[in-house]
Amino acid sequence: MRIILRRRECNELKRLSGWTLIYGRRKVGKTMLIRNCINYDTYLLITQVVNRVIVNGEVTAIESGLREVEHVLRRGGVAVIDEFQRLPMQYVDLVASWAPSGLLIAAGSSYGIVNKILSKGSPLLGIMLPVKIDIISYEDVLAQLRDPILSVVYRDPWVIPFIDSINDLKNRINELALVARGLVGEIFSEENRELTSTYWRTLLLVAEGYWKSTEIAGALAIKGGLASASSILSKLTQMGLLRGIPTLGRERYYVIRSPVLSLILYAEAKYSITELGVSSIELPIGREVQFSIGEMLSNYFNATQHYSPKEDIDVVLVRGRRRVWAFEIKQGAFTQREAVEAVSKMRRIAEKVGLVSLSERPPDVGDVSIGPQELLSMAEELARRNGVI
Repeated sequence: MRIILRRRECNELKRLSGWTLIYGRRKVGKTMLIRNCINYDTYLLITQVVNRVIVNGEVTAIESGLREVEHVLRRGGVAVIDEFQRLPMQYVDLVASWAPSGLLIAAGSSYGIVNKILSKGSPLLGIMLPVKIDIISYEDVLAQLRDPILSVVYRDPWVIPFIDSINDLKNRINELALVARGLVGEIFSEENRELTSTYWRTLLLVAEGYWKSTEIAGALAIKGGLASASSILSKLTQMGLLRGIPTLGRERYYVIRSPVLSLILYAEAKYSITELGVSSIELPIGREVQFSIGEMLSNYFNATQHYSPKEDIDVVLVRGRRRVWAFEIKQGAFTQREAVEAVSKMRRIAEKVGLVSLSERPPDVGDVSIGPQELLSMAEELARRNGVI
């Protein structure tokens, strides 16, 4: 499927007025956003070949490319430098000397670039402001695609050209697993890190359902124990590969940030698909649906998404210290008994409670019942609010 999804970040990029650093994990759509949303005068891509860049489609020496950028900025134009993390340090001072002329947009496929640009002693400190690009918000995809399950997968745009349905995902999981391993390797490479077996095993453990740092430390059995495992989880989170969701206790619930990457890595952890080539698999789609809808609900109700593993409540929305909402989410339908039991359980921990079903509107036993149409209406409202539709 070849589609281009409109995104809320586009409106933000159109309003940029000062030098900006756009950063985020590889393959989340930064370059497409820049090309579609920013009216630039010149576009410079720093290649992996030493001292070679591409300027408006032409390969040239880095000095020549930077001179073109300077000319555009000096006359008040807009210039883009993509893959900015590859710019040799000796040229960073030169770029900084052009400020505040024109509008410079630097883009980097690395979270480490933020520290490089905004760290003490950097010539660009105080000159550039960072803008993070993450995977696409669930509501932006749902409002356009109108498919609540496929929208979860399409949040990570690199997969869109390869699959048209969840069945496609299952049928092509072997090939996608190879792509995913390469993508993770690229992310580590751009961060100047090596994808070691320990990092890879950590990602597989989280995808399989290990979420506590103590559990992961025990499963890894590495020197340093909990401290080492916590450090690894923190680094993977900073790189955009993991997300730590607050719980109602002291722990954070770690998940793979990208739903489709989570499903692929689950298949690798559970079935060893790259080695065995297993074709008949089951994927925990419901888990990814739960967390994506939870993100959307947190945006809709202007609260912070939490998870309650002890009480096994899918989504708890917290505002300050108040637990304002709790939600139970199902792909299938709620029976009357299931609805009553879920509401009774959630009443113990939150002020208001709701039920969400992707198949039909749940029974009206809580404060809100959200079926497929209500879910779509919420997504459309958020998308309109953010100028997406």
